[in-house]
Amino acid sequence: MSKVAENLRGFLARAESAKYSGSEDLLGKEFQEIKTRAAAFRQNSNCSTEVGGCPENLKKNRYKDILPYDETRVPVTLLAEESGSDYINASFIQGVDKQPRYIATQGPLSHTVVDFWRMIWQYNVKVIVMACREVELGKKKCERYWPLDQETVHHGVFTVTTVSKTTVNPEVVLRNLTVMFQGEVREVGQFQYIAWPDRGIPDSYACFLEMIQLVRHHQGEHKAPICVHCSAGCGRTGVICTVEYILTLLHKQRVPSDFSIFEVVLEMRRQRPSAVQTREQYDFLYHAVTEMFEKQLKETHYENLKENKAPYYDDVAALTLENRSQNPNRRNRALHVSMPPVPSEMNNTYAVVNKKNPTGSKSLDIRSLPSSHVQYDNVRCVSSPSAPVDQLYSAVIPKSNRTSACITTPASTATISSSYSLAGNPTPPTVASVEYSQVAVPSPAKPIYDYEFVSDPTKGGMPSAVSGIGFNYRVGKPKGPRDPPAEWSR
Repeated sequence: MSKVAENLRGFLARAESAKYSGSEDLLGKEFQEIKTRAAAFRQNSNCSTEVGGCPENLKKNRYKDILPYDETRVPVTLLAEESGSDYINASFIQGVDKQPRYIATQGPLSHTVVDFWRMIWQYNVKVIVMACREVELGKKKCERYWPLDQETVHHGVFTVTTVSKTTVNPEVVLRNLTVMFQGEVREVGQFQYIAWPDRGIPDSYACFLEMIQLVRHHQGEHKAPICVHCSAGCGRTGVICTVEYILTLLHKQRVPSDFSIFEVVLEMRRQRPSAVQTREQYDFLYHAVTEMFEKQLKETHYENLKENKAPYYDDVAALTLENRSQNPNRRNRALHVSMPPVPSEMNNTYAVVNKKNPTGSKSLDIRSLPSSHVQYDNVRCVSSPSAPVDQLYSAVIPKSNRTSACITTPASTATISSSYSLAGNPTPPTVASVEYSQVAVPSPAKPIYDYEFVSDPTKGGMPSAVSGIGFNYRVGKPKGPRDPPAEWSR
């Protein structure tokens, strides 16, 4: 995919250059060149339209200047004897594999609806794409060849039933139809784009590209051609065929280095007259294909990341500092240090809270911590692997005085301080110390009921005697009424 991605980026760069080329209208010049070349090769004998121009077939054309080329027209031989002709205003357009991939046709007339279903049945069409409404600007643009919701109609020898109708998005409707002929029943899906004005462009690139994706999904691996029509079967029809063709190139990873929308549209016009009819539709093609290619590059980049990246989260207990040095690409949001076993006499949980240090101390240096300490922001804990889960959270026994103390560990005895405190702490900017206060597991016979205060002492939440406390400070339950603090009388 790397080569294809490079080709996609090359096209995007060229499209960006054409977009910001100053006063030169490069896309306008390209489209004008397409019309000039199309007019030239229509003079060629291979681009004759004699069959469509015959007097007996003229009435089957919606527009007398849009006739299929004899070389690419779609002959309808099914029941041709009864209808008197094998003609229908429709053209084959080749796909990526040089096989007929699309049938570009006009919207059926009232007297050609049977011919339309003859063509659908003969070529075993699975998907119909309709890019117009029945009536536009007060003019009839297409005869309704399907029944209303959950109804059945008869068109000659064909019985057509609407099984369901689904609104794919605000601009696309999907109908599931069944067609019965001589006792055989086939399913046909019809996508109708209801927000695409004649000789104009859709209102949304996203809705349009979603419909193209759904058409491909509905078609699956069927070799039958996709029937695409609007009113005349050229402008809007050509846009749909071109985008689906390019999307197939993308899925098959066959976008060449010299990929050009100009060449694709020119090839469409060699097979169906006036495919991509207006300059506005040509601009729409560029925008739609650009969005397709950009989305493909983003998805490819994401897949590459999924294949090459290491896990985001590692096992905290298993990852050591040595492993981190050997795997510098790993992402770790916290410091992960290995946790060796703790002696049985330390089979408790110790918590650290910020308390005011009257004597002051130095800033915390992580290198002074024992190896069994794990740091999570402003709280440090030592946990025994053998301690039960229900002992990890226990009550803190209130201390009778606020004298600084620290727990003696087998390795060393030290007072650890912190140079920062929680946001909103009203204490003056002095160096606060961090102490280890032992947590005891309450005995079932004599439970301890404590209250936890985390309010601001300046707002009356705590008495001044315990001001300057940090997070997770617990005191004993008050025994009864007490005198108010002296500060209250000020």
